[in-house]
Amino acid sequence: MNRRKVISYVGFLCISLLVIFTFISFLSIQSYEKYIVTENQLSSVSEEQNITIGIVFGGGVSKDAPLPLVADRLNAGYKLLENGYIEKLIVSGDNRSLDYNEPTVMKKYLVDNFGVDPSLIQEDFAGRSTYETCERASKIFNVKSAYLLSEDVHLPRAIYLCRHFSLNAFGYASNASAASGLQIGQRWREIWARDKAVFNVNIIGESTILGDPIAL
Repeated sequence: MNRRKVISYVGFLCISLLVIFTFISFLSIQSYEKYIVTENQLSSVSEEQNITIGIVFGGGVSKDAPLPLVADRLNAGYKLLENGYIEKLIVSGDNRSLDYNEPTVMKKYLVDNFGVDPSLIQEDFAGRSTYETCERASKIFNVKSAYLLSEDVHLPRAIYLCRHFSLNAFGYASNASAASGLQIGQRWREIWARDKAVFNVNIIGESTILGDPIAL
């Protein structure tokens, strides 16, 4: 077998393995969709699972306002808080540079728009990814059970990752006008994001910033 054929064979094998891995990863994580709670299930799930915390994932802010997708997530979080399904919100996002602070902008949005008591909002300044938000919720904030607030496209992966860290996670979809315009792009992104999630859980995790526990 000449060199060109060997390279072609190896390339075909690698691509085939990647496709198989992607297919298995996607379907495996999709099974966590069963933990997404509907409107009618909120009351019973909150009581049965003793859920008092909601986690809102960051996803981009301007200088002083969350992007529409994040605003939808915050609106959903406020809804759970206002109706007594949870007692506190963690707003988790990226603050890796001095001029970009997702959690502070997210908290300000809730206080300014809904009058939420600031003491009911815990900022997580090192939630740079879904994986890191979940790991920090479990290891830094000692969260045992929580609602995750995001779009239904993202929630199965978020639930999968949080449950990997022994956090009894349930999802509540924040689907609104902003989310509807991103469904196709998000679904394509999720294909590769789920590959990464399975890789992180089973092979090499992310470099999450940890530290001393923070009481909620």
